[in-house]
Amino acid sequence: MCAQAAISNNVRLGRHVHVNPNATIGHDADLQKFVSVNPAAVISGEVIVMSGTLVGAAATVLQDLTVWERVLVGAGSVVTKDVPADVVAKGVPGRWQE
Repeated sequence: MCAQAAISNNVRLGRHVHVNPNATIGHDADLQKFVSVNPAAVISGEVIVMSGTLVGAAATVLQDLTVWERVLVGAGSVVTKDVPADVVAKGVPGRWQE
């Protein structure tokens, strides 16, 4: 946990989770092991972020979504739907190739 990070209630953080400065983690979020949340990123409430995922600087994951394993969410992206494993999600709204 870095300075100025905001963590809401009922949040679960797995082992080796890194939450950078000014990041926000919403209520009832579940960040599994080896997740990194870069500066100023927002994980909304009831989001599940699976193992090995990186959420880029100033990216947003909207409410009640799942980001599966080994995903890279690009800086400044907005995730509006569940993201499958092993992709790079980028843009507004977030898009990826499978």
